[in-house]
Amino acid sequence: MTTQAAAPKPAQTASSATAKPKVLRIGIIQGGRIVDERLVRKRDNITIGQSAKNLFVVPSDSLPREWLLFEETSKGYVAHFADAMDARIAIGNEIISLSQLKQTGKIKKQGQSWNMPLDERSRGKISVGDMTVLFQFVTPPPPQPRPQLPASVRGSLTSDLDWFFTTISVISFAAHLGLILYLRSVDWPRKPAVDEIPDRFVKMVVKKQEEKKKEEKKVEEKKEEKKAEKKEKVAEKKVEAPKKELTDEERAKAAEEKARLDAERRARLAEQVKNTGILKLLGAKSDGEGSIADVLGKGDVDRDQEKAFQGVGGLAVATDQGALRGVKSGTGGSGKVASVGGLRGGGGIAGADTGGAAAEKKVTGSVKSEAPAVDGSLDPSLVAKEVKARIGAIKACYERALKRNPALSGKIVVHWTITAAGTVSGVDIEQDSIGDSEVASCIKGLVARWRFPAPSGGAVEVSYPFVFQSSQ
Repeated sequence: MTTQAAAPKPAQTASSATAKPKVLRIGIIQGGRIVDERLVRKRDNITIGQSAKNLFVVPSDSLPREWLLFEETSKGYVAHFADAMDARIAIGNEIISLSQLKQTGKIKKQGQSWNMPLDERSRGKISVGDMTVLFQFVTPPPPQPRPQLPASVRGSLTSDLDWFFTTISVISFAAHLGLILYLRSVDWPRKPAVDEIPDRFVKMVVKKQEEKKKEEKKVEEKKEEKKAEKKEKVAEKKVEAPKKELTDEERAKAAEEKARLDAERRARLAEQVKNTGILKLLGAKSDGEGSIADVLGKGDVDRDQEKAFQGVGGLAVATDQGALRGVKSGTGGSGKVASVGGLRGGGGIAGADTGGAAAEKKVTGSVKSEAPAVDGSLDPSLVAKEVKARIGAIKACYERALKRNPALSGKIVVHWTITAAGTVSGVDIEQDSIGDSEVASCIKGLVARWRFPAPSGGAVEVSYPFVFQSSQ
């Protein structure tokens, strides 16, 4: 019985003969659970730490912000271990700890790290704090194709269009395009050249421009004249010759001339006022049939004054040289215009006692501030310090009110908000046992202008009590 020959093995192809390079597979365990696992297909430096720039971001205080764990070199990866790290590395079939490698001198320290070259058979575990890093080299699996939905589910471009909006957009575009083409095809009237304008229009334009220039020239000339006049006046003041000293004769003549001019001026004024309104009646004769009788006669006190004064005549202004007209002379006496000196009596007028100045009663008060209620990130002692520095103004508001009502006393609680810039807003009276609106209004106006240290945590609410007491 013949035995069947064993089937020959298939020849190894070129693609299978060339082994694919292995890639690092890294897993991170923290707090007893896997927090990250990654297959690093692209050979590059692998960093770990708290910074977002690292390939592996791990919130662990045992790691620095950025630590180069595996460095890519031309010969392969090199592991970097810190002093705080512990590791167990499998080299072939032997598992060696990091401390043994340091003792045997198989790894050396460069700078702040212990460096150890790795090959594709290396695998191990690195521990630091509560975190463990597992690594090994594996053959990369073929990349998985991106999942795609069936064509019936995916739909098409036309099925996703909003046909109503698309139709409106197309119509609008066509309308605007047609309008632009029409405007470009229209023969718009061009601006005529100067030689094409009729002469009559040119003459009108030129005439208006000339009139305008003349007006502007007149205005400029007036301005120049005013400036010249001002300059001449200034020059006259500067060049004015000093006055000569007058002799006694010249002074006497000047005084006589001035007296004559004053007499003439007084005479003209007397003529002007002689026949003016009610002045006609003041020096007139009144024997029952005169101007006064015409005005006030027959009891017509409600007559129109303008009609009553019409035709008033036979009047003259009373002077200080003659007898008063309209005053009947008594026994051997005559009326004269009394001067101020004639008003003095024989015995004299006793001076009136005006009395001494009344002394104003001094009223004082005291203002005490209690501990403030501060809601926010501002020290209450800083608020109290700023308020105490301004307590004098609060006291002044209270003492002004004490002059009106010395019995005022009580307590006022003021609430305000300190903004992030240190200014005051929203001043209000929370409690007022004094009951005087002027005191409350005065205090609110003062607090609104105060400034405080800028709080770091935003706006601060303050309630500050003031106790007022009269010291009378």
